Amino acid sequence: MTGWYPVLRTEEAPARHIAFVRLVDAEIAVWRDDAGRVNAWENRCPHRGMRLTLGTNTGTEVKCRYHGWRFASGTGACTFIPAHPAQTPPKAAVIPAYRTAERYGFVWIGLGDPAHEPDVPGLQGAPVVTLRSVTIGAAQPDVRVALAAAPPSHGVVYLLQPQSAQVTTVHGAAAIALAGDERLAFLREQNERLTALRRALENVTA
Repeated sequence: MTGWYPVLRTEEAPARHIAFVRLVDAEIAVWRDDAGRVNAWENRCPHRGMRLTLGTNTGTEVKCRYHGWRFASGTGACTFIPAHPAQTPPKAAVIPAYRTAERYGFVWIGLGDPAHEPDVPGLQGAPVVTLRSVTIGAAQPDVRVALAAAPPSHGVVYLLQPQSAQVTTVHGAAAIALAGDERLAFLREQNERLTALRRALENVTA
């Protein structure tokens, strides 16, 4: 699958945190360094296969929880092996990385080396209000059909993250200016709509 997929809202990738996401059956560790760069790496230490999401974000590196191997932001290359502090880490000790982008209030991951940055015409106005993401136990095509059949709502654009063949996360956003009670009411309404959609789809596919 080639293209860009939103996996998190920007606020869900804060400093000194490592987020777990799943995209097309791949487990991915998403983390932001202290300079603001977002990394998306295969969620596996090349040493013994420990999940990196169990490790520590130091601000410049991820430190594996198992044996303390450290991997640099931007390159994924191992920088330090505690058991052999004087040894230069092997060049092969590099974590496979995905392309990332931050647009429209989301962190995006690029699969298949997409040619351009993520572009959503309906979200090009400013500011963008992002909704609470909802994960549905249904295939992406079924979710897409259900969203297309639903009545339009306040210019909301829905973006789909296929976690697996039978699990899809729906992210939503709208290019509207809202504040205070009006914003809260809008977010509550949209959350109720997506929750109802999830219940309908999961009842059908159960």
